Amino acid sequence: MNRKTKTHLKHQRGIAMLVALLSLVLLAAIGMGLMFMADTENSVNNNYRDSQKAYFAARAGAENVRLQLAGSGSLNTAATNLTMPLAAAGTGIIYVKNPTAGEAIDPTSAAGATLVDNPYLDDQLCWEKYTGLAALTPGTAGPCGSNSQSSQLMSSSTAFSTITLPTSPGINGPDALPFKWVRITNKQNLIGPLNKTVNGAALNGVQVCWNGGKEVTLPAGTPSCDALVPNAMPVWELTSLAVTPKVGQSPGARRMVQMEVALNPAVIPPAPIATQAPVNLQGSYVLNAYDNCSCACTTTGSGSSTVTTCSNAAGKTCVDKAHAVYTTNTVSVTGGSGQTITSYGTDPTKAASVQGVDPWPDNLKIDNLINQYKPSAQMPSWATGNACTGTQNLTTIPPSFLNCGTQSNQTFGTYPSGLPTEPTTVNGVTEYIPGSVKLTSAASGAGILIVDGDLEINGGLNWYGLILVRGQVSFTGGAGPSVNLYGAILAGRDVNATDVSLIDTDKFGGSINFHYDVCALKNAGGSTPPKLLATHEIMY
Repeated sequence: MNRKTKTHLKHQRGIAMLVALLSLVLLAAIGMGLMFMADTENSVNNNYRDSQKAYFAARAGAENVRLQLAGSGSLNTAATNLTMPLAAAGTGIIYVKNPTAGEAIDPTSAAGATLVDNPYLDDQLCWEKYTGLAALTPGTAGPCGSNSQSSQLMSSSTAFSTITLPTSPGINGPDALPFKWVRITNKQNLIGPLNKTVNGAALNGVQVCWNGGKEVTLPAGTPSCDALVPNAMPVWELTSLAVTPKVGQSPGARRMVQMEVALNPAVIPPAPIATQAPVNLQGSYVLNAYDNCSCACTTTGSGSSTVTTCSNAAGKTCVDKAHAVYTTNTVSVTGGSGQTITSYGTDPTKAASVQGVDPWPDNLKIDNLINQYKPSAQMPSWATGNACTGTQNLTTIPPSFLNCGTQSNQTFGTYPSGLPTEPTTVNGVTEYIPGSVKLTSAASGAGILIVDGDLEINGGLNWYGLILVRGQVSFTGGAGPSVNLYGAILAGRDVNATDVSLIDTDKFGGSINFHYDVCALKNAGGSTPPKLLATHEIMY
């Protein structure tokens, strides 16, 4: 080997090490990049998971409060007594709190005017633009209090009251879901975030009510939604905040959800019997159309000499506007031993009843009412699955119903004791029977009984509330002298049927005794939660 070749090889010494080092640096860079990407991916996943956890916790908080707003729920009384929000009164806003053990939750700026200082701050209220909270004027965009505008935030608790949820699994304890508060307010005409109104002809600050079909504003001079005709219920806005715990450098996620909810108005037929079929009264019936809730009635004599008089109950004004029967067809009487008690007379075939009603009121349409109450109703065990036979077809004339057979000694809820004195509490249910049924041996209960077919009652009944029957009603045999129904019965037939024979007639006999009762009707749906009218997430 000559000297030139040796010199060339000498110059190449160490090149392998250099290549190896460069390769190691490149592989290290790639590895670090992959680690960074994986860490970023983990952070994104963790943030997404926390965000989803906060969102569904906020939904869970709103749903939890919605259930507690049912007529028999723990929050119903407080929410029913809400006024429109006022800065100087604590009667217009309720914060329902859900702390973990030892946690203090304050939605006002007193605990901090930024989310860093107070993650539970209510930075959305100003956007509702309640006229009674005029000082909380939102900016052009962003949450209340952003850009150091602390005047947009509530500074103290003078405008609201608080309720802490009772301890239960996932609520108010170490395992509490991360929703921190749910704000309950009455809805006003002005929809603040959208700057739109429910009724362009009404003032911005008037209350919004739900009449069972749509939202309406409360007219001037009307004290409450319940005073509207037909009656309505207040629309409540539920605003729910959830904040997940801080983990390491992650501050936790914060999500807010809003719902509009309202109880469906009580179904109050204008008579103890309301039906779209002809009515035939038989036997020693008693139909008392004076409101048991507000009237005190006394009965003297017996047989054909029986006389019942009604006057104001203690501290109340007797409501005597109901009729004995309210029907699209006619009323007939078989035999002459019945008693009809109304302010319009004693003959149910004449002025004591309203006959030939056309059109039938929307708020009394059986199809709509069954569809309204069925989703939240319970079903007796003997009617579940395929227990009821046959095929339901509601489009034929006459319609065909499932057959749920004969059922004895049935109890749905608890029939109140002490009647005719109105009960202070009612353990009522909403019970759905999916087809025709015959109830025997003194069925009893309270609430709303829904029969999606024909109803035959034999051997007595004790019911406090409302009975809804899609088909024909037959009441026969052994009712006894006591009142069988406090409230009303509402039955329907296909409104397109033009050839209605006697077999399609609702028959009431066997010594029935029905007493109209507005309190029973208003309490009937007490276990049903408010209807969800609208829901959305609040985002800035």
